[in-house]
Amino acid sequence: MNDIRRMEAVWRERARRLSQRPNLMGTAQDALPVVVLGIGKERYGVDLQDVAEVFPPIVPTPVPGAAAVFAGVINVHGEIRPVIDLRRLLGLETAGSTEHSRVILLRRGGRELGLQIDSVEQIRWIGSGDAFMGGHGGALPAQLSVHIKGSTADLLMLLKTETLFAELDLGVTT
Repeated sequence: MNDIRRMEAVWRERARRLSQRPNLMGTAQDALPVVVLGIGKERYGVDLQDVAEVFPPIVPTPVPGAAAVFAGVINVHGEIRPVIDLRRLLGLETAGSTEHSRVILLRRGGRELGLQIDSVEQIRWIGSGDAFMGGHGGALPAQLSVHIKGSTADLLMLLKTETLFAELDLGVTT
């Protein structure tokens, strides 16, 4: 009986901690939350507000005749959604494991799009002083710079969500 009371006390304490709002005092007021994605050794950030869902390892169903950047489609709650292979879109090495790839679902303006990536690592807060927006001095390849809005000192590339959705309209092959 004593063990039950101790367990209930642990559960109550855990519920109390989970019900409290996170303390963002150490986070700058102008900081932007991003989800850090991994592709091989590269790291990319996507605005958290554009992320709808993260799926466990999944293999999209290929679509014959689709542009090379499209990995295929997935079923999301009974709706078919396109999936872009971020590795191909950014012109990174194409030999990657699709068996353990993850898909992150982005939502913007009532539209949804999946991104095939290797991993989802964390949520990170990027302050306005931490990011170098644009102005890469031509150091990035053309297909990469179109989709990157900036980077951080530790080389986290920040993706432009709007250009990812533009790929759906353009059907651009890279």
